[in-house]
Amino acid sequence: MKKFRTRIAAVAAMSFAATFAVAALPSQAEDVTLKLVMAAYTDDMVDYYDGLAQDFENANPGIKVEVDVVAWPEIGQKVKTLIASGQTPDIVNNDEFAGEAAAGLLYRADQIVSGAVLKDIIPAFLDNSKYKGTAYAVPDLASARAFFWNKQLISGAGVKAAPKTWDDMLAAAKAVKKKYPDVYPYCLPLGPEEAQMIFTTWGGGNGGRLFNEKSNKYTLNNKEFKGALDFLKTLVDQKLTQPNPGKTNRTDGCWALFAKGKVAMVDGGVFLPDWLSKNGGESIDWAAGAFPAAKGKTDITVGVQDYFKGYKAGGKQKEIQKFLTFLFEPTNYQGFLKAAGGFIPATKSAGKLAEEDPIIGPYVKLLPKAIFYPGTVGSWQACKASIVTYMGNAMSNTGKALQQIQAKCDAAHKKVK
Repeated sequence: MKKFRTRIAAVAAMSFAATFAVAALPSQAEDVTLKLVMAAYTDDMVDYYDGLAQDFENANPGIKVEVDVVAWPEIGQKVKTLIASGQTPDIVNNDEFAGEAAAGLLYRADQIVSGAVLKDIIPAFLDNSKYKGTAYAVPDLASARAFFWNKQLISGAGVKAAPKTWDDMLAAAKAVKKKYPDVYPYCLPLGPEEAQMIFTTWGGGNGGRLFNEKSNKYTLNNKEFKGALDFLKTLVDQKLTQPNPGKTNRTDGCWALFAKGKVAMVDGGVFLPDWLSKNGGESIDWAAGAFPAAKGKTDITVGVQDYFKGYKAGGKQKEIQKFLTFLFEPTNYQGFLKAAGGFIPATKSAGKLAEEDPIIGPYVKLLPKAIFYPGTVGSWQACKASIVTYMGNAMSNTGKALQQIQAKCDAAHKKVK
């Protein structure tokens, strides 16, 4: 259905004597337009938002909704560019908020959804939405990562059980390479889409954590992360990964290869099974479990949550609150989760249903072992960008990459203290 914007026009009456008289019209309020920039979890998000926007407009005359659904690799930079050019959106859905909260750009969470919605958000997720003790974002969903393997390739290579340690993984990778020379045993995505996830996951499996809250410092250039990067470099040097990890993204690189049976082991998440079913990987007999950890260390998963944020620039607090409260109505929110492709819900009410789901349920149970990005730290957005930048070349010199990452993150942190 086409959308029309109301415009006020002056009506002029022209006489035959070439004199003009402007007819005065009663004033008419112009529609308020909400501008949204939303993450494209799947291709289904466009249709979901089109339908949601139409339903919202029908229920709220005088408010129009314009939605720009943007792919994950581009959305962060796009939002930054819009803000810098004076075109700040009213609502954004992505995985960052603290830097914008520190800059005073955001409404508080209690200003962008109703009290009932806020009360329904899972407390741990809401805590991860706070900057200096105040929630400035509303979680929309969460995910936990898991280690996926192709059961046919792994068993065919004589590997009896899923690797639990790095030594197990190295042995499994060598066995796959020997049995299937044309298959990449492990796909390592260090491209710009989500390199910080690889850094966090494998460092976490060696006891590394990104940030120390007690010292208020990033803890990146240390033996834990160095050991993790050196292990990954061993896989690369022994040609047990795909070529050029620094230019390989998660989705269109590693997952696409996994869907074709060209990769035996890959980092995945709660949404990978749905993605495989829609991208040629429905025949892959996969299994998933905990990530291999360093000897003597505890396996972890990385928990990730994304956010809805309302921006002050347009002064549309009431309209923003109406729209996001509408989105969190049970039917609309279930539609959001379905379109997103299978994530852990951010609300208690939807979470109870998710525990019974055969795909999502196991990830809900993994959350107690989850470590999270330091998303409540105002400098994290800049630090994450530095990790992504330097991980592209990290396999050529792991020590240098860690030094560069630490220096950039420290510098960013000093600016927001």
